[in-house]
Amino acid sequence: MLLKRCLEMRAAILIGFVFLLQSCTTSVVVEGSLPTPLVEKIPARVGIYYSEDFRNFQHEETIRDSGSWLIDLSAQNMMFFERLMSSLFEQVVEIDEPLETSEAMLDFDGIVIPEIKKFGFLTPNVSGLKFYSASIEYRIVMFDQTGDQLGDWSIVGYGKSEGGLFSADDAINESTILAIRDGGARIAIELIDQPAVREWIDRMEAAELEPEAVGPEPGDIGDQTQRKDEEPVDA
Repeated sequence: MLLKRCLEMRAAILIGFVFLLQSCTTSVVVEGSLPTPLVEKIPARVGIYYSEDFRNFQHEETIRDSGSWLIDLSAQNMMFFERLMSSLFEQVVEIDEPLETSEAMLDFDGIVIPEIKKFGFLTPNVSGLKFYSASIEYRIVMFDQTGDQLGDWSIVGYGKSEGGLFSADDAINESTILAIRDGGARIAIELIDQPAVREWIDRMEAAELEPEAVGPEPGDIGDQTQRKDEEPVDA
């Protein structure tokens, strides 16, 4: 009887401990230094649409033996992307709608729409490793001046942080910063190498080189013929 009561008390304590872990939420507002990739700018004027989900992205997750987590990437991710887009294109303008009217589209060479498809992280308790890791999957959709889709690409960035060097929240912050930086670097390097983007750039360059239609210059054949007809005939 005594053994049964001891087992019941132990079970109750374990259950209470689990509920306590789940009720405790670790909040991480991601902060840190994010250098902008140095690349050759694409000679284009583009409109960038940032959705509300992108601007205010947060990740919530409950992990066994680690409790609940709330990770706020919004401010850091937006600041980085604004710098990233400005480093990629000659001119960047934020727009209020994902696709403007056909008239408004004429103001741009293209439209870019970034999105965060997925964010995830692992703690040493889950992975069995000695570090924290994070991954972020970006989706980049591009349209040309006519509204035709140039491409729809998914790019994943990764980061990790040694568990013994930081507290849990600092380690998650550090690994998330590295994941954002890695994702941005991959976008900067891989975007311009996409065949559709190369063709788009070639079309813009060709359009700039096209000569404007002009009338006949003075002194050409047509002009000479007309003047010859106007000359008086000798008697």
